[in-house]
Amino acid sequence: MRRFKALRRSSARGMTLLEIMIVIAIIGMMSGVIVVSVMNQFTNAKINATRIKIQSTEQAVEQYYVQVGEYPSQSEGLKALVNPPDGSKGSLDAVPKDEFGKELIYYNPPRKGGGRFEIISAGEDGKEGTEDDIRSKK
Repeated sequence: MRRFKALRRSSARGMTLLEIMIVIAIIGMMSGVIVVSVMNQFTNAKINATRIKIQSTEQAVEQYYVQVGEYPSQSEGLKALVNPPDGSKGSLDAVPKDEFGKELIYYNPPRKGGGRFEIISAGEDGKEGTEDDIRSKK
């Protein structure tokens, strides 16, 4: 009977402070890795949503072309999609913004590459001409 009580006491012993600190450190490292991974996915989602918004804006520019007979000029910009010069109903309710909160940039003629026009998002940093810019394909 004594032997049974001795075994029972040793198995019921709690964790030491060092063991608890090690477990907390491991949990902290794992949560740090998870947070970084989730934040990267969040940024990628914003980039993909901005690409989709640029594509829909390209379609609105093409619709403008069908209505008016020419693409918006550089000076008119994307505001022409909201208030066309011929007084017809605009293709968009407001000038489109990217998922980072900045207005999309319109160039006619395009600055880089061929095509009829160019639509750009300045990307996450908000500065045009950097590596994170997102460009239209037209």
